[in-house]
Amino acid sequence: MKTSTQHIKAINCDEALKRVFDFIDDHLRGKARAELEHHLETCRHCFDRVEFEKRLKSRLRKLNVEASAETLRKRVDALLEQF
Repeated sequence: MKTSTQHIKAINCDEALKRVFDFIDDHLRGKARAELEHHLETCRHCFDRVEFEKRLKSRLRKLNVEASAETLRKRVDALLEQF
């Protein structure tokens, strides 16, 4: 069931990025997911970040690299800070 955009609170990029990994892992539900999806529809920067995270995670899976979500998150954040 989709939430009407009239009832979705606008979130900023910081809040959106806090939800990225739960979103990618399909752990984000309800209002929180709807808010993030709405943000991604309007923010190219965050959309690009989600796509990057998805591709990175997919490639790591293909390489059979096992990393906890927290370890992966720290590695990705460190890489992104370099840019």
